[in-house]
Amino acid sequence: MADAERGAIPLAWPILAGFALTAAAAAPDQSDLQNYSIEDLTHLTVTSAGKREEPLSQAPAALYVITNQDILRQGATSLPEVLRLAPNLDVQRVDARQYAITARGFQGYETANKLLVQIDGRSIYSTLSDSVFWDLFDTPLEDIDRIEVISGPGGTLYGANAVNGVINITTKDARDTIGVLARGTAGNLEQTGLIRYGAPVGANGAIRVYAEGWNRQGFPASGGRDLRDGGEGWQAGLRSDFGSGSDQFTLQGDVFQHYYDSGAEDGDDGQNILARWTHAHDDGAQTEVQGYYSRFARRFFLVFDRLATTDLSVQHNRTEGRHAIVVGAGARMIADKFVNDLNQFQLVPQSKTLWIYNAFAQDRVDLGGGVAVTAGLKLEKTTFTGVEVLPSVRLAWQPTPGHLLYASAARALREPSRIDRDLTAIDPRTGLKFLEGGMFQAEKLTALEIGYRGQPVRSVSFSVAAFYNLYDDLRSTEITPVTTFPVRLANGIKGHSWGIEAWANAQLTDWWRLSAGIATLDKNFHLKPGATDIQNFISLGNDPDYNLQLGSRFDFTPSLGLDVQVRRYGSRPNPHVPAYTDADARLGWRVSPAVELYLAGSNLLHDERPESEDVSRGQLVHRIVYLGARFGF
Repeated sequence: MADAERGAIPLAWPILAGFALTAAAAAPDQSDLQNYSIEDLTHLTVTSAGKREEPLSQAPAALYVITNQDILRQGATSLPEVLRLAPNLDVQRVDARQYAITARGFQGYETANKLLVQIDGRSIYSTLSDSVFWDLFDTPLEDIDRIEVISGPGGTLYGANAVNGVINITTKDARDTIGVLARGTAGNLEQTGLIRYGAPVGANGAIRVYAEGWNRQGFPASGGRDLRDGGEGWQAGLRSDFGSGSDQFTLQGDVFQHYYDSGAEDGDDGQNILARWTHAHDDGAQTEVQGYYSRFARRFFLVFDRLATTDLSVQHNRTEGRHAIVVGAGARMIADKFVNDLNQFQLVPQSKTLWIYNAFAQDRVDLGGGVAVTAGLKLEKTTFTGVEVLPSVRLAWQPTPGHLLYASAARALREPSRIDRDLTAIDPRTGLKFLEGGMFQAEKLTALEIGYRGQPVRSVSFSVAAFYNLYDDLRSTEITPVTTFPVRLANGIKGHSWGIEAWANAQLTDWWRLSAGIATLDKNFHLKPGATDIQNFISLGNDPDYNLQLGSRFDFTPSLGLDVQVRRYGSRPNPHVPAYTDADARLGWRVSPAVELYLAGSNLLHDERPESEDVSRGQLVHRIVYLGARFGF
């Protein structure tokens, strides 16, 4: 890439900051420091648990909601940092750009492969390597309406790879973002900027367009690794929403380009476009048809990979007496390419097209007396496997509007990725194959869970879930029978894990809210009879026994607020990462109904500390402090 092109990005920061500091101010919904009441929070509308709208208080799942207000008051500058608010997630920063995020175990950059993530119904899970490349997705935080985080399997509704959890990110309707918004932040290790414009279109429509950029300096070297992990990038996009009465239509898309300090040609680029039509029938039923295309490519030293996904799905919701029925079907085509000129590891063939077909049905039956049972079944077929059956059943009892008890059982699986099936390595000097693919099958989970969600008193909400997960056919690396080489990926590990997740919010006074959360995890895994694993259970990840968080929100005046979040993680065994306590904070001042300034910081208790210690990627995480301004008119 030419120096002139790269130079254009740093030059954008003064422009964005200058616009921010001279614009009129943030739109009212972006600058209001007042809180949702505890009662408002329990009645938030969610869709992830049942693929239909329902109050959070009635959702029979371990579901945590991050609202737009939570996002803005946290002061984070990236989506992964926002997800630290969810007590049922383990968020691990690997270096200045990359993260590993998981629920209920299997933490690690290459092992956090059991969490499905969607943005407005578009999956960002990579079937090339069974992971989420968080550094590729820079959705403007101001545009996010809510994030619903489910810990536990979601295979019946979301299909394969929704094993230990689902993250659903929903952005705002364009009709709710009319006007100009500008945001700029500047700190010791990163700078960001955003400009957004929304305008009405006709009597019942609107469109918004945006452009944002970021610049992140690399973290200090760790364990002798200086990875030059800094970079800069930009993203632009639009969303339009139209319709009135029974028909609604959405069209949205994004394009991005990233440049990395590790090499002149290193970086990422991508595009996506999504269309969705929703029709409300006269009898109260609803039909939704959605299609999207998404493509990204990554380039780093002598390595290139690309993934393009085309997806079409249809869903129908209706109520018949005591039955709330959801049915749907979909097809997905995934075209990939992987070229490695750095070492002997190759995908054979380099390019491949995969297909995924699915159909599902779920029925929630109201049995009366506050008791409901939900049963569902999904059938899914992929290029690598035959038809897989993903059932689930949930029993819920709501004795009073303020209390919900539930129990569930479900089956989920992680489908083989291209790396699982087609990774091959041949010694160029001898021609000896020392790694072969072709044998790996789906990893399987049977999950049991019981939980409670309630509002014991008006000023307190509480949620707790206990889970027991039985895993089979987890990934191992074994020696080929009879000969020493080649080795191959196999399904030789099984076992179980269990734990508790709980969180609570309490409005202690009109100006002080306290929140707390805890997640525990215990594991017991072993090799199946006759199996070996020469990588010594590396596929199980590197998990702490517990993580804790405590948040405190102060509204000193209607225009001055302070948010503090303290988190504590237990030690990780392999590689060893010491237990640590750290804190983030944000002080926000609404100068006028139209102007907001803030001072924020992350990892405030340490100048630098280990968080990942990934043997090939991990860098020391550094304290970051920055000033921000958000304005709009």
